[in-house]
Amino acid sequence: MARTEVAQHRRRPIIRMEQHAAHQQPPRRRHGYTVRFDVGGVPGHLTTNAYPDGKLGELWVHVDRQGSPVSGFLDSLSAAVSLGLQHGVPLERYVARYVGMHFEPCGQVSDPDIGYAHSVPDYVFRRLALDYLDQATCAQLGIRSE
Repeated sequence: MARTEVAQHRRRPIIRMEQHAAHQQPPRRRHGYTVRFDVGGVPGHLTTNAYPDGKLGELWVHVDRQGSPVSGFLDSLSAAVSLGLQHGVPLERYVARYVGMHFEPCGQVSDPDIGYAHSVPDYVFRRLALDYLDQATCAQLGIRSE
C-alpha cells in the first residue's frame, strides 16, 4: 500500500458537537446519593448528582485501590460521562454501551438489586439505569432488578 493510501486509510471521521448541545452546568446545590459497592472483592463507591428535574448530571466512581489502573480508568470514565451528560448525551446511550462489559474485577456484588457484575462499569451503569431510568426503558435495555 502506498504511503498516501495508508494515510487515507487511517483517517477517522470527524465528530462534531451539534450547536444546540450547550453545556448545562449543574446547579450549585444538587440532589444525589452515594452508594458503597463491592464488585468481586473490590470495594468502592458511586456518587451521583442530579438536576432539579431528576435527570442525572454527574457521577464519580472511586475504588479503594488508589493508584491502580482500575482507579485511574474509573476517574477518567466518570469525568467523561459527566461531561457528556452535561452536554446532552442521554444516560440510555451510556447504559447501552457499558452494561455487559467484561473485565476484572468482576463477580458477586454487594448490591442486592444487581447480584453479579461483569465489571465495575457494568455494575455502575446497571445501578444508574435502575435509579434514573423508567421501567420501560430499563426493560428495553435489558436491565432488571434481581
